[in-house]
Amino acid sequence: MANRRAAFAWAQNAKAKKAEKEPERLAERKPKNEASSLLGHYIQLEKGDDDLSSAPGDLLGPRSQEALLAIFKLIDADGGGSISKLELIGAVYRPLDEDRDGDGQEKVTLWWRASCFKGMALDSAGQISINEYSFDVVDDIFDSGPLSEPSRKDSMAGGGTRVKYADFSAYFRRVAAACLAAEKEEAKMREIFRLIDVDGDGSVSKLELVAAMQNSTRAGSYLLPNVNTRNVLENETSYDIVCGLFDQIASGRKRISFQDFRNYLTTRFADNFDRTPSVSSASPLSSCSPTSTSEHADRSTMKLMILAPGFGQNPQQASMLAQAGYQLLWFTDLPEYPDEGARLTYQTVAPFLAKIRDEIQRLKPTALLCASQGGAYLVGLWQLGYWKGPSVMLNAHPSLPMRLPSAAPIVLAHGSNDEVYLWRREDLEDLVCTASPNRCLLYYTSNSGYLASGSLTRLGDRHLMQSILSNDCLPRLIDAAVSSIGPELYMLQTWQSQLGEDRREAQHWLGYSLERLRRFWTSPGRRGRDEKLHSVPSNSEEYKKVATIFRSEPTEAPAYMLSSQASWERLPIYKIERVENGGQMEGSAIPYRDGVRASLKQQGVDFDPSIHSCWTFHGADHDALMSIVRDPVVGFQPLISGSRNSPVWGSGTYFARDAKYVADGQFCPRRSDGLRCMLLCLVTMGIPCLGDPQQKADECGGLE
Repeated sequence: MANRRAAFAWAQNAKAKKAEKEPERLAERKPKNEASSLLGHYIQLEKGDDDLSSAPGDLLGPRSQEALLAIFKLIDADGGGSISKLELIGAVYRPLDEDRDGDGQEKVTLWWRASCFKGMALDSAGQISINEYSFDVVDDIFDSGPLSEPSRKDSMAGGGTRVKYADFSAYFRRVAAACLAAEKEEAKMREIFRLIDVDGDGSVSKLELVAAMQNSTRAGSYLLPNVNTRNVLENETSYDIVCGLFDQIASGRKRISFQDFRNYLTTRFADNFDRTPSVSSASPLSSCSPTSTSEHADRSTMKLMILAPGFGQNPQQASMLAQAGYQLLWFTDLPEYPDEGARLTYQTVAPFLAKIRDEIQRLKPTALLCASQGGAYLVGLWQLGYWKGPSVMLNAHPSLPMRLPSAAPIVLAHGSNDEVYLWRREDLEDLVCTASPNRCLLYYTSNSGYLASGSLTRLGDRHLMQSILSNDCLPRLIDAAVSSIGPELYMLQTWQSQLGEDRREAQHWLGYSLERLRRFWTSPGRRGRDEKLHSVPSNSEEYKKVATIFRSEPTEAPAYMLSSQASWERLPIYKIERVENGGQMEGSAIPYRDGVRASLKQQGVDFDPSIHSCWTFHGADHDALMSIVRDPVVGFQPLISGSRNSPVWGSGTYFARDAKYVADGQFCPRRSDGLRCMLLCLVTMGIPCLGDPQQKADECGGLE
């Protein structure tokens, strides 16, 4: 072995000495831009450049076809019209002198070798070195193995023993597309890396990565497309994921270089940078990737099978679904009954279930939707196991069993004033508890309690369920049933879509973390032990964000008829003060938040501050607000709240989504000087539920 190594070293030295004696000849042979040549350039428009090493053409253009044909003829040593693996290997290692024909043919050979075998060791004459690695690469490119192996399918021979020109040309088209995709992806990597590397020193610290994921949706969606990184500094799960990402890339180091960054991504998504072409050149990291998250599902791809009986009673529902963009598959070949199907039983619908099953197998719907008497057919499908997918039932049918099917995502919608199907709320709640955890949602509307005037603020739905026709509610219920995160969490997550974009941005800027709110505090040591109210400068960003939340208009008109938005926007803001009460923060707010987090964890739900807490408004007279602000420990006292006004949704502390509702509803009466006051609060709500006039709870939110 030692003698072989010595001989190899001597041979390398001999070549080097020969190269020193012939610099001019070698300079003529050296291709221009050889190190940077990429076959991917050949799918761009033809440029008309004679230098093939600069990739001037399009593989589909005449010059490119001419170049490929010339290469094929060079490899086809016997002129038989097809090439073998041995001919390909011989052409790769053939000395360049043998390919010189005085007509630029050497340039064709150089382009081919530099593009297809980029990264291989070259000797001083630009010749590919003969070694085990280069031999294996050439062998893999031709690859005459069986088609059953995935790596063989995109090979040049496709499992055969010889390659004709059509297969040769097709192979290089595929390679060109893959190379160009890889080149574009690397450019994207550099762009994202520069975005993260804010100080431009060529390396990234963990702090820089965390900050970029928090502040840049481009960086977040590129590196972690399935993680909500906008709240990384408030959500422990998101923070741990981002820190874990840094640790994986850094491999124990304190900073990440671009090479570390690229190596991690090319290892994780190797198919996009492999020399051999893949079926698709789309990057799993690109913004158009199907794994990217979005606020709503792509409804145009969802097939919604509607069981027609009972659904046509409210044409607005069907119209709403059509406008939402779903593919509607109407199953109309089912009987309807004049008595609304209230007494439909399994025996009545059983003869039709096999027919529905056959249509399900043929059409493969994403979800099933039914209303009124159509619910009897859905119950039958569940009982026979014909359907276990996402289901939405409007009007809980009387034939519902004592237990819902396990693992099936289900949304039940019902109103307390349904005059056809009479259900008690507690019975429906018991029923949904029989479903698999976090797989069922009960959408229930009911009457509020009575005001002092004897009127109601809200009415529960009747059989036609008018409430689902506003706020994109019916499509959101369907999306919730289909969502991979579960229907209840989906509805919570998309609730913020009812807020204006300006308000969402302002709330995100303030954050949803109790601890991080202290970054604004100006009390000594940010401890909040002395004076509880601190003025917020009117020219500060904090002031502007709070004012934006105060004035913002929801995306759809609120349920209550209030004053005009124009008059609200003209209302002057006298001042904004920040509450800094360390005792309440540490003795009440944080322990309550942690208790909600622990409760959710027991239910298999990860606490997300941006979902399980919200910015809301609370109104009261000035003295009551001051007692809340200055209380050393508790602040709000929900057990004694709701006694001055009628507790329309039960005893507790009431909050409202919109400041305008608090003001117009006279929940913040004027002081003697004419000013009105209200609180903007970060409320930990966990999983909200509909209130009830008789309900006794720690807190009932009036989030209208």
